[in-house]
Parts: sequence; C-alpha cells; structure tokens
Amino acid sequence: MGESYMSYHPDPLIRDYEDRGMAKWMGFYLSEHTAEIQAEKKERATLWFRKPKMSEESIAEILEKSYSTRVYVEIQLNELNPEGFAYADIVGIVEGFKDTCIFVSHPTTGLQFIRDNSINHIRVLHSTKWSDLS
Repeated sequence: MGESYMSYHPDPLIRDYEDRGMAKWMGFYLSEHTAEIQAEKKERATLWFRKPKMSEESIAEILEKSYSTRVYVEIQLNELNPEGFAYADIVGIVEGFKDTCIFVSHPTTGLQFIRDNSINHIRVLHSTKWSDLS
C-alpha cells in the first residue's frame, strides 16, 4: 500500500501517528442510536386516550376550514391498538379530497391519506402568530 502520507513530516508525533480509522466515530453512532431508542421507548410508553366521537357535520366543517384557510388540524382515528388505547394523532394541513379519502400533509411526516369514515375526533390547532410573540 505504500508508506504513510505523513512519513516525511519532521515532527515525530505526527510522523508516527497511527489513525484508528472509523473506530473513532463509533461514539457518535452510539449516542445517536441510543437517542433514537429512547425516543421510540417514550413513544411506546405514551398512552393516547380516546376522545369523544364527533358528528360527521362537525368533522366536515373543520376539514373544510383547514382546507380553505390552510390551518393545522389534529385528527384522531377510530382505530385502537391491541391494549385498547388510541394511536397517536395525525397532525397536518388538509391538502385535498378524492372520493372517500382526505389528504393531509405535514413537513416532517409528509403526505398521508385518511378515509373520511375513520375519523373519530378532529380539532383545529391554534398557532401563535409571530407578531404576537413579543
């Protein structure tokens, strides 16, 4: 393979340095991995309780408001996990409708589609305007 690229350096500490290669990066991988595991563990430990069932008219009204004014909504589905608790809410902006599907988008989760008859509860998320932060 040839001699080291630093073998000509006058300083013996630099000339004789032996690089450990990828071993020196293992600490970064480990901390990222453990942080991801902790986040998943926290998400699994969170219990989402079922919210009261809303009427189809009130659900349609809030969906239309999100679609026309581009405000975020929080949607809870009818589905329950095996322990009898609800799944995490879907958050996003209603992008459109097609037949019985509703398209909801969020910058981190992307585009999701939801069947209109699978919505249990929906609410508008009120965000603080940047001009009101002072």
